[in-house]
Amino acid sequence: MEEHHHHLHQPLVQPSNATPSSYSVTVIDIETTPRDKDSDHDSRSSFSITFRISFIALLALVSLWANHEAYKGFSVTIINDAGETIAGKRFHLFYVSNDEATRIVIKASKVVETFLYTDNDMDSKKEVARIIFKLKGSNSSDEVVVNSERVHEFVLNISPSILEGADFRRGMFLAVQQGVARVWLWDGQGQSPKYLINGIVEYITSNLDGFGRLPPSLEEAAPLQKGFSSAACWKSQDPRAVVEFLKHCEDQQPGFIARLNRGMKYSWHDDMFGVALGMPVQDLCASFESLRYNFSSF
Repeated sequence: MEEHHHHLHQPLVQPSNATPSSYSVTVIDIETTPRDKDSDHDSRSSFSITFRISFIALLALVSLWANHEAYKGFSVTIINDAGETIAGKRFHLFYVSNDEATRIVIKASKVVETFLYTDNDMDSKKEVARIIFKLKGSNSSDEVVVNSERVHEFVLNISPSILEGADFRRGMFLAVQQGVARVWLWDGQGQSPKYLINGIVEYITSNLDGFGRLPPSLEEAAPLQKGFSSAACWKSQDPRAVVEFLKHCEDQQPGFIARLNRGMKYSWHDDMFGVALGMPVQDLCASFESLRYNFSSF
């Protein structure tokens, strides 16, 4: 098993008013009046002591800043369990040897965090200490499965089947994007409906896909199931239908996904939809159903 550790202790989402992570020291020459030798010697000694104290204080501040930045970041570990298989060799060549695996995890994390958390949501932000990017040794039905066996540590289990296709770069990017979205998305302590979580992940991925994939159009969305309550139009096993409704909610109430994510930090109940929307969910469901019905009539 090949394992590479990359410890990236850096802020993942810079605030809008953030300053570059660098320091500059300005030295100002101050002209003084002439003094005798003893006075000059005493002055130099005093200056030397002051300089040393100031330098030590500066080092302490830099250390505190570095620790603060490290706390805001997370480490990335890359594991190749596919060994000498075609997928394993491709993974090593294209993602491990050049550190591309680390870069796409960091890139995905930055954009997902920006999508799920606003400047006012930092107190509800999920704590992530480590993300393990693991290429599995055997294929699985799901391209990516996320699990967590340790607190604040998440594993992206990637199926090697992705690397067996011709367009493996796009497939890998999408799998990592979906996995990282699941890492940062709250799930109501496991109580949030699976179809809702799947829909949110699909919605985030489709909007952030650097390869140009667009959210499903209304023509491609699954038809509304008969007997659906107007207050539960987001309850569909087809992620495409959920994605369309989430898009409708976000269009009507910008920031809806971030508010819903914040609400799912500790628990889940259906009323969270209405709270995040700022209106009864049945009202938006009715307008959504009407929109889809009218569209399908053409």
